[in-house]
Amino acid sequence: MGPKPAGRSEEILEITVVGSGTVAPRPERRQSCVVVEAGGETLVFDLGAGAVTGMVAAGVDPFAVDRIFFTHFHPDHTLDAVNLLFAMNYGTEEPRTRPLHVTGPEPFENFWSSILNVWGEWMTGDYPILTREVAHTCDSPIEIDRYGLTWTPAAHRPESIAYRLDGENGAFVYTGDTEYSPSVVDLARDAHTLLIECSFPDDAPVRGHLTPGGAARMASEAGVQRLVLTHLYPAVDDGRLPGAVKRGFDGEVLVAEDGLRFRV
Repeated sequence: MGPKPAGRSEEILEITVVGSGTVAPRPERRQSCVVVEAGGETLVFDLGAGAVTGMVAAGVDPFAVDRIFFTHFHPDHTLDAVNLLFAMNYGTEEPRTRPLHVTGPEPFENFWSSILNVWGEWMTGDYPILTREVAHTCDSPIEIDRYGLTWTPAAHRPESIAYRLDGENGAFVYTGDTEYSPSVVDLARDAHTLLIECSFPDDAPVRGHLTPGGAARMASEAGVQRLVLTHLYPAVDDGRLPGAVKRGFDGEVLVAEDGLRFRV
């Protein structure tokens, strides 16, 4: 697969929630995956189980992916990395030639090496795979055309980070998994859209995750315009979620579904 055709908007971020679910098996919610079209490139944040077929179902070409970013290494955020690379090598009509960039927080290189040790040659093709391990605290942004990607530690796993993509029309932030985290609030400051995990009800919180009240608090403190809730366990996914969040946040609230598209 060679260069992409021209014609994509370089001023608007096109975001697709491919997977809005969790480790709890639910056919209507695949595991975590978000696709962002930015500056003529296709960026993927996390690759939980079902992400590759989810892209196809959402009208996203999985073979068009240019960059992969992981928030942490739990299987429900990483399992389909193997599936995607295997498909890129053996499921395309034309061989890929352009590079694939794969980035994750330290110790990403250990994680990626373990994948290659298990799957070996099935993961590598005739195109460059450029890996990058980033420190938990961003020392310099990753430049993607006219966009800048930054990140910060998130309160979930020791390696967990959240990402922010800044463009001409505003910023998009994806938290990955986290509980209330001042560093993620700072990262999301004045962003247009915050795609935030919201895993459990307020009366049954779980360490390392957010409830509707926690998500509302972070969005309100950050001053974002739009809050999109994802990573939904069944206990919180009961139709009352928007109202619970709006008690603490007065901006726009969306509950993600697989295939949800929006712009920034």
